[in-house]
Amino acid sequence: MNSAFASIGKNLILLGVVLLSSLNFFYAWFNWKEMMGIEIFAGFAYIFLSCYEYLNASYKASLPIQRYPYFSSHFIMFRSLKIGVFLAFAVLLFSSGSGLKYMYPICLIIALTEGCMLVLKYRNSLCFVNIYANYLLIAENKFTKLFASEIMVIEFRHDIFYFVKKNTKTVTVKLDHIRDKENFLMAINNWINRNNVLVSAESKVKIKELID
Repeated sequence: MNSAFASIGKNLILLGVVLLSSLNFFYAWFNWKEMMGIEIFAGFAYIFLSCYEYLNASYKASLPIQRYPYFSSHFIMFRSLKIGVFLAFAVLLFSSGSGLKYMYPICLIIALTEGCMLVLKYRNSLCFVNIYANYLLIAENKFTKLFASEIMVIEFRHDIFYFVKKNTKTVTVKLDHIRDKENFLMAINNWINRNNVLVSAESKVKIKELID
């Protein structure tokens, strides 16, 4: 199992809990104690998959490869919003007094789990850009593997690298969010030259100015 399957598994758990809770609201298959037990069991499954994602990121971060901690504002905002939303749901459901009240444990577990994962990832620099021989590995909300052979052209504007792939999709890396900017610039420039990746003329000049 890789991190992608773990992420899918977490989403399936959430979907399953919402569907079961909604159907149980109308058909009353389970009493509130049974539903509470199901919610807690689903919560532990969510924690297990989150821990797997964390350990997988930790393993990749421990490999003897050039690694540069990378925490974008998008990552921080997405995780913070997710934590806030599930905390709000937990409070609203608990105080609602309706038949959906028993859904609050899973919301609380998810919020606390995501909060712990965010702190641990930040403290241990588990969001990063790894530079391998012929590809980059960008770890944030998911792992993005970017092979040099996939890249059509690289643009560098406003301290942002735009890796334009041959399928016209673009992967971005913001230099402002790299902790070790100078070494990263030198390393990525060497990687580009080593793999003969096309860089626009204007971008070449900007990269060279920053390195020099």
